[in-house]
Amino acid sequence: MKNRELKRLIQDTAEDLGIHGVMALSKIVKKEKDLNYERVSKVWQGSLVTKFSDVIAVADVLGMEIKIVDKECE
Repeated sequence: MKNRELKRLIQDTAEDLGIHGVMALSKIVKKEKDLNYERVSKVWQGSLVTKFSDVIAVADVLGMEIKIVDKECE
């Protein structure tokens, strides 16, 4: 199973930054966050078994910010 929204967000943002493909992204994330290809690939594919910390690391490298909102406080 996959999270299609996460997959689309990560892939579209990478493409906008000129990062073409999971291999290219993996090299950048490995250098900046020491995350291996397998873990970056899970984020890229929107895998439901991806660690949240990996999603945060990849998003950070792409200049994205993840915000958690408490719906009860809105």
